[in-house]
Parts: sequence; structure tokens; C-alpha cells
Amino acid sequence: MAHKRILIASDATDLHSAAVAFALRRKGHDCEILYTPDFPTLLTLSLHVDPQDRAHQLLMRGPDVLQDDRSQGFDAVWRRRPAGVVLPEDMHPGDRQVAERQGEAMLSGLFAFLERRPDTFWVNSLASDGTALYKPFQLRSAIQAGLLVPETLFSNDPAQIRAFLRRHGGVVAHKLMRPASWMAEKDGQTHIYGAYTTSLSEEQLPDDDEMIQLCPGIFQPLLRKSFEVRVCCLGDLFVAARINSQDDERASTDWRAGQFHVDMVPYELPPDVAASCRRLLADIGLIFASLDFVVDPEGRHLFLEVNPQGQFLFLETRIGVPLLDMFAEFLVAGTRKFTWSEDHEVIRFSEFEERWKQAWAVDAARHVRIKGHLGAPDVP
Repeated sequence: MAHKRILIASDATDLHSAAVAFALRRKGHDCEILYTPDFPTLLTLSLHVDPQDRAHQLLMRGPDVLQDDRSQGFDAVWRRRPAGVVLPEDMHPGDRQVAERQGEAMLSGLFAFLERRPDTFWVNSLASDGTALYKPFQLRSAIQAGLLVPETLFSNDPAQIRAFLRRHGGVVAHKLMRPASWMAEKDGQTHIYGAYTTSLSEEQLPDDDEMIQLCPGIFQPLLRKSFEVRVCCLGDLFVAARINSQDDERASTDWRAGQFHVDMVPYELPPDVAASCRRLLADIGLIFASLDFVVDPEGRHLFLEVNPQGQFLFLETRIGVPLLDMFAEFLVAGTRKFTWSEDHEVIRFSEFEERWKQAWAVDAARHVRIKGHLGAPDVP
């Protein structure tokens, strides 16, 4: 296969971007990582638009940048999880506000600038990645694609929330609109905590309706589960895992909370469910995503959500499917109609994982780190 030029946008503590870059370089391809938090203190970007040169010019200079002049462009761009600009804390507040807005405009403008190349494979496009994050949009699109979706209330209206609870037996599942995590000190160590899906009764709601109104949430009936399914979608190629979440109480409401206490095994999606998933991804413009389902005792697959940049390397560890190699080959192939075979040297995640454990802190120290971000381990 021809030599490819690939750009990954992420931050220096992200395991996935580092692992995929490792695999691509091992395969002989040119892979550049744009560490967006480095901009503007460590990283300079220049976009040169020249009416005499339709290719135009991109210059990148900073830590671990392999090649300054990127005028030749990229065959694929993976917008893994680009972060915003990070400015010095001692900047004057007025200057900071202006510089922050200019920096964000520059980063956004960079992706829009690159997206003008018709032959670049985007994972995912700027517009699709942003829109697909909105969960009400996800569920409406899933229904249109033929997937089964549980009744769902998105609300900060105390009356609507209480009525929903009563209609569903007084206890429902509560989820956040967006993931949330925070750090806290315990026993002299800093720990990272996350908010998972929890059961919620009317008695647990604050008595003060104004407090409820301050934070909207997602409310669904408590679903009867036999097991759950995570699907990693690489174009038209799906890798699915059955998660036996009901085998341990810690994973029963949200399998992520007890993922290390339950088994995961490879799973074959029913053909009709797989066809609906492909329609969903095509409709919302995603090339790559992770999908989550609950399978009830009747065998129905109930769609929960789509994560446009969901974690996937944990699945290689848990079910043995070589997803690192698959994803690297997906970027190189540059097509939704992607297939994979073992007709080459397969690069395993375990080859990279040991190095990451030993060196990630040293590698990350060369870059700007997002305040409060410790470099979380690979969790969904």
C-alpha cells in the first residue's frame, strides 16, 4: 500500500492517539500528532493562503513535530479529541479573553482549512463530529434509522421530571447530558472520579425545585437487561463485544462502573440491527463511532447512545480482537467500505501498552497539559 500522510489531533496524555501513531509509523507511514493544548505557548501554526498557489501552506513548529512544512497536506485526519488553547495563568484577564478567542478561532480555522481538500479522509468531519454529540439528536436519528430506543426525557423542568418518575414506577435511570469527571484528595493521593448512570427515585430529588432546574439531565426507565453490547464501527466494519453487565452488581446499572468485574466476549450483531446502525452512521455523517446497546430478556437491542470518538483499545485487551491494527489500517485505507484481514504483520496493542506505562509521563512532560487532567487510563 502507498505511503500515507496522516494527522491526529489530540493531547499528550491520550493513549489512543499515541498508540495509533505508533502503529502507523511501524507500518511505514508518516504520522503527525497535533497536540492542541501546546498551542499557542509551545506550538506555532501558520496558514498561508496564496492566490498563486492553490495548495496553500501549513507550517507547524513545536515539540515532537516531525516536519514543519505541511504544505503537501494529509491523506487522513483523525480528530481524536482535540482540546482548546491553554494560556499562561498570569495573563491579564482582558488580554487573556482576547487571546483565547483568537486562539480558538485559529484552531477551528485550521481544521476548516484542511477540510477543503476533497481527497482527505476525515475521522470524523468537523460538522458531523460536533452535531453527533447531542444526545436528543442521536435518539431521533436512531429511531429514523430503524433502531429501538427507550422512552427518554431531557429536561430541567421539575414538574416534567416528577411526572416521568411517577409514570415509570417511581424509580428511573438518570444520566448526564455530557460526561463529567473531577479530582479529589483521598488518603493523601489524588483520585479521578466520574459520574455514571444511576437509579433515581422521587425521594432522592431535591425538595427545592429551583435546584433541580439548575442542571438538566437525561431520564429513562430502568431497563430490563440480559447483557449489554458495545459496537466499535470502523466505516462498514463492526467489532462488537457482549458485556455481561448483570453478572456483578457494580456493573448492573452502568457497566463502566464495574467493567473490570464482568466478562466481555466477541459478539455478532443481528443483521437487521447492523443494517440500522449503518443507516444511522450514514445519516449523521460519522465514519467512526462507538455504539452502546442494552439487550433485554426478549432479545431486543435497545439503542442507548453513539460516541463519535469512543474508546476502543480496551476491547482489544478484553476480547482479543486486534483493534489497534484495524484502526491504523482503516486510516490508511481511507474509505467507509473498509475490510480487514491478517495478510500482514499485525501490530498488537500489547506491544505499545508496556511502553506507554513506562514512558507516558516523560513524553507528556514535553507538552502542555490540560489543567486538572492527569492522563486518565483507557476507560470507555
